[in-house]
Amino acid sequence: MAGLSVVHVNQALTNVSVAYRNAAFVSERVFPVVPVQKQNDVYFQFSKQHFFALPDTLRPGDEANEIEVDLDARGSYRCDGHGIQTAIPDETRAQADPGADLDIEYTQKVTEKILLNQEVNLAAQMTTSNITNNTTLSGTSKWSDYVNSNPITAIDAAKETVQQSIGEFPNVLLLPRSVYRTVRNHPQVLDRIKYTRDGARHLPTPEELADLFDVDEVIVPAPLQQANPEGEADSLQYIWGNLALLFYRPVRPGIRTPSFGYTFMWVAQGTSYMVKKFRIEGRDSDYIKAKKYYDQHFVASNAAYLWVTPV
Repeated sequence: MAGLSVVHVNQALTNVSVAYRNAAFVSERVFPVVPVQKQNDVYFQFSKQHFFALPDTLRPGDEANEIEVDLDARGSYRCDGHGIQTAIPDETRAQADPGADLDIEYTQKVTEKILLNQEVNLAAQMTTSNITNNTTLSGTSKWSDYVNSNPITAIDAAKETVQQSIGEFPNVLLLPRSVYRTVRNHPQVLDRIKYTRDGARHLPTPEELADLFDVDEVIVPAPLQQANPEGEADSLQYIWGNLALLFYRPVRPGIRTPSFGYTFMWVAQGTSYMVKKFRIEGRDSDYIKAKKYYDQHFVASNAAYLWVTPV
């Protein structure tokens, strides 16, 4: 590329990219971010050693039973680089309205694309092959069958399945938009809240469903993606599709702490994003390039319960 200027990390635009968040995306609420200093490394995995009772802990003297602490189980991660770049032609910059900051606007656009792909990639991994505890609903078992189904008892039973797998009760429930709409209109749900404050006068909110299902949070993802190729008629579809997901997410990510998954994010050059600005004279354009290094990693696939086609 003739006329390429020196490429450098633009700290101001990097700060724009780090600060930018699209509230519709939820991938980092499902797999919380764990900043890491190395692009690839190993980590200790959660051990169930402390669930084994000893036959005897009484000792007649001062000597105590000796055990070996399990520190052998390890997992590994690799934060691959994900990047997008775009051109700002000189003609576009010359026609911009006064006060318009194209560098910031374009930085947000490329950041949005990275976040969109991050969301799509994680949603695509929520399958029965990746999640040990799962049920595929059909016929009268679907939660959209308001006569025969009961999502309240189904979710309550699934909690025990997860708790018996990892020792912790799942505390987050993800209901994509169509599933959320079905659940909040379910007669069993409405019957439970009808005697609560204003329960008879409105549909339950995610916060009220969290209280009903006894979880810390109900996540209702609603981001869209274009299903048809560019140039064809619009077909915007929900990214998270037709599923329901109950999972355990620790308050704080930590070593040997059980969790459904983490987003290991390489903090390269002191930041999770890097935005570079450079110019290619032969194209009469400035370029904005954003890059992010991460690994969406299942830490404990049995720390979740997946319902496929619940509606």
